[in-house]
Amino acid sequence: MMKKRKKKKKIGIILLISSGVFLVLLLASIEITSHSKFCSTCHYMKPFYKSWEESSHSEVKCSACHFAPGFRSKIRAKIEGLMMVGRYWTKLYLKSKPWAEIPDESCLREGCHDKRLLEGQVAFNKIVFDHEVHLADLKRGKQLRCTSCHSQIVQGDHITVTNSTCFICHFKESEHYPQIRKCSHCHLQKNLISEQSAGFNHSFVYEKNLKCEKCHSHIIVGDGEVPRENCFKCHFETERLNKYEDTDLMHIKHIAENKIECSLCHLDIQHKIVKDIETIADCRTCHIDLHKAQNILFTGQGGKGIDESMPNIMWEKGISCKGCHIFHEESGGRILKRETSVSKTEACEGCHGKGFARILMNWEVATEKKLSQVRAIYTKARQEVNRSRGPDGQKAKALIKDAAFNIELVEQGKSVHNMSYSQELLRAASTMMMEALRLIKSSYQPESFLVSSREIPTECANCHAGIEEISSPIFGLEFSHNSHLIGEKIPCSTCHSNVRKHGEFIATKKSCASCHHEESRKDCTVCHTIQKTFYKGGTINGLVVPEDTMSQAEVICADCHLGESDQIVRWDKNKCLECHEEDDLELFSEWQDSVKDLIRDLRFALKESQKLNLSEAEKAKILKIENVLRKIEFDGSLGGHNYPFIEEFLSNSQKTLKSLIEKLSRRL
Repeated sequence: MMKKRKKKKKIGIILLISSGVFLVLLLASIEITSHSKFCSTCHYMKPFYKSWEESSHSEVKCSACHFAPGFRSKIRAKIEGLMMVGRYWTKLYLKSKPWAEIPDESCLREGCHDKRLLEGQVAFNKIVFDHEVHLADLKRGKQLRCTSCHSQIVQGDHITVTNSTCFICHFKESEHYPQIRKCSHCHLQKNLISEQSAGFNHSFVYEKNLKCEKCHSHIIVGDGEVPRENCFKCHFETERLNKYEDTDLMHIKHIAENKIECSLCHLDIQHKIVKDIETIADCRTCHIDLHKAQNILFTGQGGKGIDESMPNIMWEKGISCKGCHIFHEESGGRILKRETSVSKTEACEGCHGKGFARILMNWEVATEKKLSQVRAIYTKARQEVNRSRGPDGQKAKALIKDAAFNIELVEQGKSVHNMSYSQELLRAASTMMMEALRLIKSSYQPESFLVSSREIPTECANCHAGIEEISSPIFGLEFSHNSHLIGEKIPCSTCHSNVRKHGEFIATKKSCASCHHEESRKDCTVCHTIQKTFYKGGTINGLVVPEDTMSQAEVICADCHLGESDQIVRWDKNKCLECHEEDDLELFSEWQDSVKDLIRDLRFALKESQKLNLSEAEKAKILKIENVLRKIEFDGSLGGHNYPFIEEFLSNSQKTLKSLIEKLSRRL
């Protein structure tokens, strides 16, 4: 009896100790499996664990995401953790690959992304994404989950947005559901207005309701099909494989009920800017190798003597050739009998707005000027090199050949396809020709007149390339951009502003004078060419102007227009009194009053003549009078620079017009 009691007691102690040990081990296991480090215990989990460590969720426990919140899920997590350990040691894991799901409840739990649906729109890669629209509504008949877009493992990243998943849903063609491929679904107008965010201000495009495909073509690559053989990655049962055609069932089972990556079944769809001129041109079927020069210019690579690439911004943004060249169709889409592949200014202004045609015209003018100069050098340089018999003759000929390649490239490819690169090509051609002439020790050494666009002190040159070759009339004078931009290095912002209107001209006569009236720039005739012609003599519209008597007496501009402290001033009567008597001053005032009256009367007569039925010869005569009158008015001296000539011209012109009016009146 005692032995039985002792035995029972011993068994009880053993059971108690065993229970204690089991409880300790259980508690230890629960504690160990609570740590994310435990997940890396199994070797096949190491890459998954590493991607989690490097992700934005590295501070969140694995169990917090992989199991829904709540006590039951926590218990389930512990049990499954222990079961994983058992499968690992028994090597049962070899018969099935690791797979884990993340329920939406985990993502939307309190303290994590519980406000994500309320936040709605968020910025993602320069587009706007709305969580509420994607998770609250069916998309193409399918209920999406958080992990439909945020994949668990994608190219080594943990819980990151898979772009290809977005593209499969938006661009996959289906007979069951319509595509969600309207550009404005993601690329909202407000995000495309700024040139900084999109590289181009699209406001004009939206106002005119232009289609994105007008400029951006071939931006969707791939069809997102599901090859039947992809099913064999996971399934082998005939009964399941026979459900392949049941699209709704496939998505319910794989998306709604089980988190399966879209890319595991679907082939990839890419949505990107295609930087391949032959692809985006859409012309290869008919036009084979006909646009190599345009290709080189547009892509900004392939010229001689230039190592770096200088692509056109439109090529970088994947703009199709059809954006400018509307091939074989009108804007309404009707097929034409004749092709209309030549780009016109309307195509530029269709996207860039009214006024861009002027930039296009300036490009053409500037290029033609530079081409004519480079051609002249090339003709002479080639003759010099061909006559040469020196030891470096072959090197010189190679340089001339490369220069000819660049010149022909700009001529044939049209500089408008890449104005900046065209300028660099011509500059490089000029440099190579000069080097060739140096090698053969030629006496012909032309000056280098071409500059790099990088030398222009302004970012405006990105669009206004070649502006240094353009001269414009300002305040009645011919304004040279070259002397101001290249010679003086004056930035465009000195005379132009973008505050109220892009490129608004803000310079005034006073602001120009503040610079030009400095001591080093007091050659009045450089700017005041009209005043010079009246004073020193010359021709105006074919009319010979005799030299004024004061000019013959060697009275210079400064004698009348230089004030105190050597400041340039307008004419003042006190200045006259330094050399003339008071009576002379009164006579001068009478001359000015007389000129004022003659100008007024002549203007009235010109206005009356516009009412008459004039012949072409009579119109030409009146136009000549009006042009000279305009220059007299701009001269501003009211006869002070050459009273005899101005008074005679105005009087004779008035008589001519009066006689013409009377003659035509009698005819009527």
